[in-house]
Amino acid sequence: MITSAPQLALLLLLAAPSAASLLALVPYGAVSRVAARAGSLVAVGASVSLLVTSASGTWGPYLGVDALADVLLFTVTSIYATSVWYSDRYLRAVHRPYLTPQVYYALLSAFAFTMIAALLVTDLGLMWIGIEATTVSSALLIVLERRPTSVEAAWRYTLIASAGLTIALFALLLLYTDTGTLDANRLAAAPPALTLPVLMAVALALVGYGTKVGIFPMHTWLPDAHSESPSPISAMFSGVLLPTALYAFLRVYRVLGTPVPATIQDLLLAFGLTTALAGAFLLQRQRSYKRMFAYSSMEVMGLALTGVAIGGIALYGALILLVAHAFAKSAVFYCSGNVLRETGTNRIDEVRDLRRQMPATGAAWVLAALAVTGAPPFGTFLGELLIVAGALAIGAYWIAALFVLAILVAFVGVNGQVGRMVFGEPAGGATEPSRRADAGAGIAYLNVAFALALGVASLPYLSAALRGAAALFGGGAP
Repeated sequence: MITSAPQLALLLLLAAPSAASLLALVPYGAVSRVAARAGSLVAVGASVSLLVTSASGTWGPYLGVDALADVLLFTVTSIYATSVWYSDRYLRAVHRPYLTPQVYYALLSAFAFTMIAALLVTDLGLMWIGIEATTVSSALLIVLERRPTSVEAAWRYTLIASAGLTIALFALLLLYTDTGTLDANRLAAAPPALTLPVLMAVALALVGYGTKVGIFPMHTWLPDAHSESPSPISAMFSGVLLPTALYAFLRVYRVLGTPVPATIQDLLLAFGLTTALAGAFLLQRQRSYKRMFAYSSMEVMGLALTGVAIGGIALYGALILLVAHAFAKSAVFYCSGNVLRETGTNRIDEVRDLRRQMPATGAAWVLAALAVTGAPPFGTFLGELLIVAGALAIGAYWIAALFVLAILVAFVGVNGQVGRMVFGEPAGGATEPSRRADAGAGIAYLNVAFALALGVASLPYLSAALRGAAALFGGGAP
């Protein structure tokens, strides 16, 4: 059973976003916004209480948490809260939105609820339902701004993600047929024999859930959905949806126990490095800054999967990378929303001189871009450094070399383009500063500051939870 009586926290985590989603539909003025804000803050408070108490165990037959769930619940609820607070000003600038504010906030909170539910359940079948529900709750949010390309992106996201999750469902059926259970804790406590069906189940889960993570070559929905979504939703897609889908795979991956069979480890390495390199090189060719950042998310997921495959200290680094990236990438998309709202374009070559036109947003964008690409001393740098150290420790020098190549290519590509947009001179001469356009930049600074703190300090409770999460998979911390 769960210790430290966190049952109330679990109930609040489920009740707060679901209640906010229902209350948002009340047709009275600002009720939807207030309900979403209140629900998100309650959810953050509940997730923090789980971190503080180091909650671990089960509650009833289907609910439970451990160190990994504690970490990701805190991350999901934090990005949910900042996205809710950023949404208000963003929505005011959307002309002829496809969704009313009431429906938008209802779907936003429902989106958060589905991710939280997927993290709280201990049954792999219910977890699959939660991941599938994230698609249902978020697809309509993509079409908020009524662009034809948004509608296409929503359809592509729905079809490809659902097809991938169908493969994940086959994986669970194989696992259940061979073991007779889908209880994640039971399977982890007594790993089944490494039969062919079990190995096939893990491989299919990698492909199935990997589609939702954005793993190459199942990534084709990702750049469209992330770039066409309103910026607060892009922040949730890149920051927390991808790690939540990876979490679902990790629960299946954990049934292998340790040491992981070389065949599965090689499969993870192949997908991870290919995804990281593909994302890094594809982002170089993008004309839209939101698509560029979407490919950057794909690259980071590939780096994290590589860390999981290596194990040991690299797995600990992968978890740090996921958390730091979530806060940094959400900040990137909040700044992107400000820029899009002010300039009316998402084309890189049409945005210049942000240092004068939008000084607060421009500075935050530079810092956030450095953070997501692993510049020291941000948490992403620490995570990537530990993954490289893990590769070198096992003598995998070629893996370390390809890993560093992906980081360097992505770093040059993203920061080069952001530098041009912030410091480049416009064709028509200097622009005038716009204080109105910088509204909301404070939220971006807050998230960048957290990514920085994760790199320079051992944060109370969170660092301990990260160590515990790595230990669940046989990983270690320095």
